[in-house]
Amino acid sequence: MGNASAATSGGESVASNASRERGWALREANEEANRITRECLRTAVLQLAGSRGFEKVTVSEVTRRAGVSRTAFYRNYGSMEELVAEACGELRRSLLESLSSKRFRTDRRLWYERFFATIRDNAEYFEIYLDANAPLAGEDLLEEARPSDTPEGRYRNRAREGAFLAVLTGWFRDGMRESPAEMADVCVLVLS
Repeated sequence: MGNASAATSGGESVASNASRERGWALREANEEANRITRECLRTAVLQLAGSRGFEKVTVSEVTRRAGVSRTAFYRNYGSMEELVAEACGELRRSLLESLSSKRFRTDRRLWYERFFATIRDNAEYFEIYLDANAPLAGEDLLEEARPSDTPEGRYRNRAREGAFLAVLTGWFRDGMRESPAEMADVCVLVLS
């Protein structure tokens, strides 16, 4: 009766249940370790690229900075390009997620204000992206946030995006002296 292999009410042994629970705990620990490894690698590549650009950063430098092995790198990423794409995509995804509500799609001024506020709140990361000449916005950021049904509308969004990124970068490089609300007013006036 006190035997560890005694059957439970479901017909499974206590030892089998304990083994399964240890397996789940180990999987969760491995997933957490992989998440931390990926985060360290993304941070390392951004820091290194900030000083000299992505194209000059090597896997060895990234792994050394992140404190992980090359094996850990290749277990998580197939190439440096894959790591860079993911690292650059983080802030982009954060921006798009913060702007994806219906309220932001219908109120352009509010969309701009929230975008500037998000950049201000993530200034440290944005500076690294700028210094690394990273494709933060990439193509069609405005199109993703507020899609257009016509070719004319898509090209208009692309033109606005270029102008918007120039305004955003200038504001950031000038020390973000104006508030996000003031910058939103400027963008509505200039980019509408």
